[in-house]
Amino acid sequence: MALRFRRTVSIFPGVRLNLGKRGVSLSAGVRGANLTLGRNGLYGNAGIPGTGLSYREKLNKRNTKRRKRSARQTPKVPAVAEQMADVDLNTTTGDIAILDADGQDLGDKGFEVAKAYAREALETALSEQVDEHNRMMARIGDIHLQTPPPDRFPVLEPEPFEEPAPAQPELKKLDLRARLCPVRKRAIVESNERKKHRYQQQYLRWQNNSAQHDRREQARAALYDQAEKGDPEAMEAVLDDHLLDIDWPRETRLSFELSEDGRTLMLDVDLPENEDFPITELRMYQRGVGVSVNTLSDTTVRKLYMAHVHGMGFRLIGEGFACAPTVQTVILSGFTQVPDTATGGQTDKYLYSVKVNREAWQRIQFDNLDVVDPVDALAAFELRRDMTKTGIFRAIEPWD
Repeated sequence: MALRFRRTVSIFPGVRLNLGKRGVSLSAGVRGANLTLGRNGLYGNAGIPGTGLSYREKLNKRNTKRRKRSARQTPKVPAVAEQMADVDLNTTTGDIAILDADGQDLGDKGFEVAKAYAREALETALSEQVDEHNRMMARIGDIHLQTPPPDRFPVLEPEPFEEPAPAQPELKKLDLRARLCPVRKRAIVESNERKKHRYQQQYLRWQNNSAQHDRREQARAALYDQAEKGDPEAMEAVLDDHLLDIDWPRETRLSFELSEDGRTLMLDVDLPENEDFPITELRMYQRGVGVSVNTLSDTTVRKLYMAHVHGMGFRLIGEGFACAPTVQTVILSGFTQVPDTATGGQTDKYLYSVKVNREAWQRIQFDNLDVVDPVDALAAFELRRDMTKTGIFRAIEPWD
């Protein structure tokens, strides 16, 4: 038979110290209802004396579980998470790369850690890149929608002066020690004088830059006023200034020449290459983290390219008539760069060339451009173009 040992010592009424083989516990309460605090925690005891009925429950078990659960909810974040700085989406393949501050790919581990510890930020970054790609795809086919009517002279968009004024320096005050020590006082005074002198130089430089900016804006405003009145040189300057403000969805290079009498405008536009065109549509996963890629067919890409290069020409013709009120004829030619098999270099391949007069251009309903197809619209004028219905171009001779 196992031996049991228990001794109870009364500390004061209602409180007892229990000594046993398994340790020490403390009891408080009356017979039939008391609390016991021991090595296994705090227990509540209740019973009816003389009946043998009793109930015992651990009172601090929930706090223990809560502490354990809290510990499980704050796992250690992997070190790679501290290196994550950016998200890069390949819009052709849909591949996702997590980059560090130097632009280096953190690999599959970086992507898994981003999903586990920064899922919301990862999904936001991907969604922004998907939306930007899809907006760019829409703009490629709809570039002509912003074409102005020929009688709407462009409004000057002023360039704000964004250089902030220099902040006034914080001068050090003379404390008690400086008042008592001439050397310390002189050092503080000289330091303050240097700060004030440096601030005055910075402020004068800022004032000079601001004045130069104002003079440039006044000169621009004068050019716009002269151009609206038909001055040829001013019209050339305004056309150059205005075309620079257009946000083309693809890189665009062009050159133009205005006749001396200001009646004929010739535009040459270097069109983007068909091979450089985007070929995918993107969509975020409905479940999980990722981007689905729909690769467009060759025919769809050619038709998109066809709509874009004609839309560019349509827009440029409209800008030419709007910026140069005296112009009666616009001749626009679009070309691309192709390899020259004879020399191995590059040569210009003209895809189309169109001659438009102002009277015919004014027949277009510029308040209803969403139903205008630039491919058909340019065909209504004197157009040189050798193109199939699916957008395959053959070289042509442009208008002189």
